[in-house]
Amino acid sequence: MERDKESTEEKGEGGFSEKELDLDIEIRAGEWQNLKKFNTYKKRSRQGKIIATHQALSNRLAQLEKLFYQLASNHPQKAVKLLKEIKRLRFLKEYLLQALIWEEKKELEEHDIPAELKSLL
Repeated sequence: MERDKESTEEKGEGGFSEKELDLDIEIRAGEWQNLKKFNTYKKRSRQGKIIATHQALSNRLAQLEKLFYQLASNHPQKAVKLLKEIKRLRFLKEYLLQALIWEEKKELEEHDIPAELKSLL
């Protein structure tokens, strides 16, 4: 009975531990560069890391794109720098999609991993 209580306290709603929920919050917030700080992330398979990073990048891109449209309509000159960042993140996101295919074929190591993603994968 005591053991059931411990596992209930460790797990939140939906059966996720508090650490898993913290990682999920970072993913939803688009904090893709912070994922490697979480033990839950470190314990994932490489494919799981690719998927989590892709999700976080997608969320970050959605945030930046929304901000870009607001900035472009009010301050077009300032939007140029943001557009450059959006393009860079889109490239990384596309790379991660391709990396899933390479990982499945055990070929990921043969391809150059962008420096920003190396420590995450």
